[in-house]
Order: sequence, then C-alpha cells, then structure tokens
Amino acid sequence: MLSRLIPKNHFCSFFIFREEPFINWEYTNIVLFTAFDFYRSNSFWIDEIMRTGKTLKEGLIDLGFPKNVDLMADTGIFEIEAKKAGFAKKLGIEVEFKLSNEEVFHAYEISGADFFVTPDEIIHPLDTKETVKRKVAAIKENTLQLLEIVPSNQVTGIIQGCKTKTIELLFDFFKSCGIKYLARGGAVPLYKYDNQHFENIMFKTREITNEYWLHTFGLPRVSLLPYYIHTMKFDSVDTSLLLYLSARKQYLVGINPRPVRLVDFLSCDCKGCQLLQELKVKRNNYGKEFFIALYIHNIVEASQISTDKSRKKSQKKTKNNSREEKHKSAFITKKSGESDWITVKQLIEKKHEDKEL
Repeated sequence: MLSRLIPKNHFCSFFIFREEPFINWEYTNIVLFTAFDFYRSNSFWIDEIMRTGKTLKEGLIDLGFPKNVDLMADTGIFEIEAKKAGFAKKLGIEVEFKLSNEEVFHAYEISGADFFVTPDEIIHPLDTKETVKRKVAAIKENTLQLLEIVPSNQVTGIIQGCKTKTIELLFDFFKSCGIKYLARGGAVPLYKYDNQHFENIMFKTREITNEYWLHTFGLPRVSLLPYYIHTMKFDSVDTSLLLYLSARKQYLVGINPRPVRLVDFLSCDCKGCQLLQELKVKRNNYGKEFFIALYIHNIVEASQISTDKSRKKSQKKTKNNSREEKHKSAFITKKSGESDWITVKQLIEKKHEDKEL
C-alpha cells in the first residue's frame, strides 16, 4: 500500500541520497524516482549498476536501502516544463530537452520500481479545446504503451483536465484498463491560475475517482498539505516542495516554514534536529550535512501533519471556523518562506487597480 507522503529521491543525480542517513531510508514507505533525474545524471554508480545487469533499486538495496520501501517511477515532465518556463525563458534561451516514451520506458525498466506513472501532458486552464483533445489522446496512447510492458496493478494513471468532462473521460479510460491507482496532475499550474477553480477541480477529481487510491502531484504550499489529505481526502501527496524549502534554509514548524536561523533545534527531538544540534549551525555556515539534517526534519514534520492525530488537533483548533474561513486560511494567507505566486486573475485585477490610480 502506498504511504501518505511520497518525497522525491534524487539518488541518480545527487550522491548524498546513496549515502547515510538517506540510504537507510526510514521516513516514508515510498519514494519517487524520475526518468529525467536518470538522464541528467553523470554518475559512475549508474554505469556500474547497468554493467552488472542489476536494477537501480537492487543497487540501492546493496548500499543499504530498505527492501520494503517502494519506489515509484515518474517521467519528471513537470520539472522539465518548469525549467523551460523558468530562468531560461526569461533569458530568451530555448530548452530543447525532451524525453520520448522509449527513453522514459527504458529508465523505468532500469529502475526496478514497484509503481510506474503514465507519461502525461500537462493540461493548462487556458488550453483550447483542440489542445485538450490532443493531450488527452496522447495520455491514452502513452498509457496503452506502458501497459504493454507493465501490469495494470503497478500503473498509476494521471488525471489531467480543468473541466469535469475531461476528468471523467480519463477516469473512465483508466478504469477500463484495470488501473487501480490514480494521481492528479497539473495541480500547480491550476493553483497559479485561479485558487477557487483549483479548489473546485480538485474536489471534483476526488469525487469522480471516489473508491480509487488518489495521489496528487504538486504541492504549491505547505499549508495545503493537511487540506489535501484531510479535507479533499486525497490518499497521498508528492512532497518535492520540502526539498526546495530545505535548500532555501526553511525549517517547518507545523505548516509554517521559518528561517532556520530563528529556530531552536532543542524544541524538536527528531533525528534531523539531533543532527542540527551536533553541527552547532552558525549563521551563513551551511553545508551538505546541514541540508541533510534540515531535510530530515522537514520530512518528519510533514509526516506528522498528515497523520490522523495531527488532523484531530487541527480540527479542535478550528471547529468553530466556517468553511469560508478555512478556505481563506488555506489559500490566501501567505506563509513565511513560501512562494509569493500571483494568479492570472489576481494579476489582471492588480493591473486594473494600478490604472485607476
């Protein structure tokens, strides 16, 4: 069974994930591997594993990775698209990196993973009907190709779409293929476009998939983690955001990221904080060991947020709040250290306000 948190594990491109304490992974029951991470790596470790005929997971187990921790293989398409739309676009640089299905499936085969995500195409809110139709057809074709090499009980079908009809169409297709595990894709672009539409579509996706295991790729803000799991009733969440928070020296206290220089590590007894205490971290003195310890704390803290115990505690604090107030807290209030995104709708409104001034 999948666990509630599925963090990304960069064991291909970052050697620290092949060493202690990460190699002795004990923080979640499953981690995420991407084909993109495999192809961008120059690690000699991968070459050696392939030379011996072992899978990447078998190679990890030889290093001390627990056999009972599952590995989910994904394409990494969102990361590729994010790079294309990020600094490269601002600088006018065209990023041509693209993975074919053949390359993705080759990485999947080498991975030795337990679950495999269908290659998908991100459907954006502003896509035309023809574009949506083309992307849905591509998702279906990609799924059929994957099912030729992987049994349906190991496949995770990606639900895309910004309208009910598209969601239902893909759900019915995956159901007809015998696929039992599903995941919601395109969440971050939808969230950036319009908060209310994001909420409606996410709830609709959960309603349509009902009895099926439903994961979600994309956690725009840590404050949405309990909302995803306890309110929207998603079964699991991708927590790649925790890597970025750790890299930005942000320390989770509940759902609130705080600058690590303002935190007392003695207030937490997790393994990460124990390591941080030993390091005696000083301001502007942050190295590899610091990142490892901070990431461990953030993973442990996020795991506690997703538990039923945390849910009951949260419900007790907010039992007198209205649904509207909860929505405002989850979607509008900016948390320290989190992204300062603005939606298209908000941007247009802001421009109109500026003109009036």
